[in-house]
Amino acid sequence: MRLRPWQILTCSIYFVSNLQSQEVRRALPVTPTPESVPRAQPVPRAQPFYPEQPTGSSILDENVPSAQRVEPRHPIENAVDAKTSAGTPAEPDAKTRDEADQDEIRLAPGQAPSAQNADPGKAELAIADGLYIRKLYDLAAPEYEKYLGQFLTDSGRSSAMYRLADCYTSLGQEQAALNTYRMLVDEVGTGEFVGSAAFRLGSREFDKKNFQSAAPLYDKAYVNAKSPEIKLTARYYEAKCLELTGKKADAAAAYGDVAKFPGKNPYRDAARLSLAYYALENNQKQQAFDIFCQLGIDAVKPPVKAEALTRAGILAADLKQKDKADQFFKNAIALNADGKWKQIAELEQMKLQYEGDKFSQVLDSYAKSTNSLGDETRPSVMLLVANSYRQLGKPQKALELYNQLIRIYSNTPEAYDARYQRLVALDAIKDPSLVAEVDFYLVTGPSRDRADKAKLLKAQMLFQQRRFEPAARLYLELTNSSLAETYKADCYYAAGFSFVQLNDNQSAIHAFTGLIDKFPKYRMTSKALLKRALLFQEAKNLPAAVNDFNKIIADYPASPETETALLQKGLTLGQQADYQQMTATFRELLKIYPNGPASAQANYWIGWADFEGKHYEDAIAPLSKARDLNPDEFAEKTTLRLILCYQNLHKKSQAAKEVDTFIQKDPQRISMVLDVCRWLGSEFYNENSFEPAVKYFGLMIKNTEPAKVDNGIWLNYAKSLNNLKNYQDAAVAINHYLESTTDPANRAQGFLVLSSAQLGTKDPDAATKSAEQALSLQPEGRLNADARMLIGDIESARGNYENAARSYMSVALLYEDPDVTPRALERAYEAFQKAGNEPQATKTLSELKARFPDYTMKVSTAG
Repeated sequence: MRLRPWQILTCSIYFVSNLQSQEVRRALPVTPTPESVPRAQPVPRAQPFYPEQPTGSSILDENVPSAQRVEPRHPIENAVDAKTSAGTPAEPDAKTRDEADQDEIRLAPGQAPSAQNADPGKAELAIADGLYIRKLYDLAAPEYEKYLGQFLTDSGRSSAMYRLADCYTSLGQEQAALNTYRMLVDEVGTGEFVGSAAFRLGSREFDKKNFQSAAPLYDKAYVNAKSPEIKLTARYYEAKCLELTGKKADAAAAYGDVAKFPGKNPYRDAARLSLAYYALENNQKQQAFDIFCQLGIDAVKPPVKAEALTRAGILAADLKQKDKADQFFKNAIALNADGKWKQIAELEQMKLQYEGDKFSQVLDSYAKSTNSLGDETRPSVMLLVANSYRQLGKPQKALELYNQLIRIYSNTPEAYDARYQRLVALDAIKDPSLVAEVDFYLVTGPSRDRADKAKLLKAQMLFQQRRFEPAARLYLELTNSSLAETYKADCYYAAGFSFVQLNDNQSAIHAFTGLIDKFPKYRMTSKALLKRALLFQEAKNLPAAVNDFNKIIADYPASPETETALLQKGLTLGQQADYQQMTATFRELLKIYPNGPASAQANYWIGWADFEGKHYEDAIAPLSKARDLNPDEFAEKTTLRLILCYQNLHKKSQAAKEVDTFIQKDPQRISMVLDVCRWLGSEFYNENSFEPAVKYFGLMIKNTEPAKVDNGIWLNYAKSLNNLKNYQDAAVAINHYLESTTDPANRAQGFLVLSSAQLGTKDPDAATKSAEQALSLQPEGRLNADARMLIGDIESARGNYENAARSYMSVALLYEDPDVTPRALERAYEAFQKAGNEPQATKTLSELKARFPDYTMKVSTAG
């Protein structure tokens, strides 16, 4: 049964009069606490989770019995339909927020009946409030509507609108409730009821993920709320809405306000964590590092500390503070907090150790953390450990882990990386199956970068297997790949080298040219230039070769190839018969590399050029230097030219010394210096140095067929032997002479030499016969005189001094020769004395002194 109006008014006045000091609770959002939605961050982090909440209580939630049954409240949004997200331990749970929103709004003190009668608006509002207090929402709502419709300027409109909206909510008229809250916010604009209404509207928009709409509502709640807890909560969720709508600068400012909120602040850690990630996104690493460090010290929850310490460690590593980073990771691990951050810290610690080449420490850390690893971090850890095994020279261990990782976590990024790292391990052990494994890997569709690196491994294996043709083609293909520029340059060089092994000089030149043109500053460019120059040289393209040599000398003066370039340039100029430039190039080489490996060759060719130019004196020094520096290569070539230099300079002693050394090392070389020996024998014979004359004549004669020996050599050789009293060899030699001589005078001379040899061998009869042969061949002249003198010598040897004297005197009578005649008179004088014919001896002596007063006798005339 409905109450009559006067009954309602009486009850309302009663209830209002009892509310003078009564406090009522402020309404809470009837929907679930707003969820957090993930935002883009440098590294993903956990987001808050908000469990389902019961609908909020009424603003006048009093334990007054209801006169009639009220329909239960229903949330605006079914929480099951809203997508929840994983929560961060930094944020307080839903209960904390509920407690913050349980703040109370006091009603104005009750007015006396006279006062209410005096003000119809207040009286009408009192009726509505009285029904509201008793939770008679279906009766209170029309009274509030009536009040709001009649009293447009009354000061109680804000409370009336708020409670009317709460009545609608309790009656299940959700859209009407929202419209009323919206009207309160838009029409009134300020005040505590506006703040509470804005908070409820913001929460509903947040639940529907209408973050753009929720943000200004939370801001209005923050501005109008009086309770510090409500202001803090509104500001925090405003910050989240701004963050989720991409207004990061505004969000950061709001989070900053939350972080600075004094007193009890359950949102402080979450706000600071967000500020740290913002700083990280903006590359403000030091600022982020400082916030994470502070959180690592004073964060309330261990998981938050673990996250902050881990993040601080990562940043310390980025800031090159390796020791600090390691300590942060150790502290995070030691917390043993729930959640993922312990294993992330373990992973990051291993990364730090790996980056510091502390591969054994990676293995130790892995052994300690094996039981705590989860599927989120285990693939990364397995990859690090496998790589560490490989770096420690244990590729088989690495391969086992790579295979395990690929098998267990086949679709993870780490498994894709392991497939490539496995190829690197196979390359380390020179596994011949690498070529086929690379082909299989390429079928899996790796990124271009990894595919090209795998092809490079394949090319290297083909090269090591000396399969130069496919290696060269693959290297050439990789010059247009995604490889780093240094690797492309390597590929050009390797391709060129492979083509050289295939004798494909044109392709090699093409590959080397690509390297030279595109990578002039590459470490192997000077080598490529040298190889290309040598290929040009081989192809007889000598000008191109010289150009490349010049480029090395000019552009790469400090390279190891410069010395070779100077040498080869000189040799190439020599092939072009440009001996002047050749010599200048070799002199430049010796100036820069006086003791280099090419100095012997440079000296040789300088000496060679001087020799060919008949500058024999100039040739001696460089030829001698070349021989001293590299006797194995240049001893023979330089000695021959030195001998000829000395011969042409008529320096027989130096020439003889060179000949002696030359044939001493290899007697077979005598055939190369026969003409020099003939010359030396003749030179020494002419100066009556019969011993060396016999030596060099003998070297020539012994290594030449007798018929090919010049007659003059036989004659002088025999004469020299006679002078050395080697009469038997002299007789042999002169007989060779006589065998090939037909000229009477020459034969007469030969018989004279033979007679002397025979006399020396104590064969006077043969000697006489040979001398008489000479007399018959030369009836007059000097040879006849020599024959007569020789017959005298033979008679003296026989002891027939009178006959000897007559033979000598016949020369003195027949010839007037300043050399022969006085010698004949002296010999006659000696023979007469030995014969005891003193008168004739005295007469002969007197004739000698009279005819040749300046002649000095070889024997004494005393007595």
